[in-house]
Amino acid sequence: MKFFAIRYFSVKASITLFPLDKGMKPRDLFTTPIFKKSETNYYKRTYTARVLNENDDDNVILGYLLKSTDTHIIELDQELFNEEDVKNWEKLFFILDRERQIIAFEHNSNVATPDNVKNVLLKLTTAYANSFGYDIKLDFLIDKFAFWDIIEKSNGLYQVAFDLNSPNLFGGSKKANEWLATLKEKHNMTKVSVDFRNESGDLTYNEEEMESYRDYADSGGGNWTLGVIEKNKKRKYKSENHLRRKEIDFNADNPKTIKENIFFLVNKFKELIINIDDK
Repeated sequence: MKFFAIRYFSVKASITLFPLDKGMKPRDLFTTPIFKKSETNYYKRTYTARVLNENDDDNVILGYLLKSTDTHIIELDQELFNEEDVKNWEKLFFILDRERQIIAFEHNSNVATPDNVKNVLLKLTTAYANSFGYDIKLDFLIDKFAFWDIIEKSNGLYQVAFDLNSPNLFGGSKKANEWLATLKEKHNMTKVSVDFRNESGDLTYNEEEMESYRDYADSGGGNWTLGVIEKNKKRKYKSENHLRRKEIDFNADNPKTIKENIFFLVNKFKELIINIDDK
């Protein structure tokens, strides 16, 4: 089974904040709606989540994201037949690490693409976080070699753009974290966008500075766009097309079996999260 991962965290968006419930941390603003079985609609489908271990002491949580699908049923009776649409569900297995603030999903685009999963999670959690004056930030963990590989194989660079959330304390370089934390303190912003361009393809850059932005984004703190020259043509690349993926031999079809072996599996998936994080 292949997994991709999303980093989540909460950013203060309002100067006037409602106090969090006793014992709650900002990161819990994302997980609470999931644990409470909240529902949301996305493209005429209903989505919700169910977890398999709800112990407050567990940092690693296993569960499923569920998507509704209507199944048309024809049932014969003595006179003729009855027809009805019955709500059925498709599922995606996930592992949630509350300490690292990462949620890793089974990669099955037949149920939901990674972009759809990200958008659904945002809809599930945003309203709850907003009620306390916070914004939820979600970004994919990206293949950390893709950015420089694209540049090195190109014949010129005409655009480098970053959208960076602020501040993400769980990934990225210290330099980028410090810069974003300073801006956050001055302006109370939740996101920074920088866009460097040279339409003739002669864009230059400071490699150390660029690496700090890339590292920050690829760790789940934002995203990037690269515009390069290839074979005398302009081409754009986006970070979300280069997801960091890990594969593990596992079958998530039977939740009952997973619950019966939850202790062993939680320890097994701790290693998966560490490997996919790989700062």
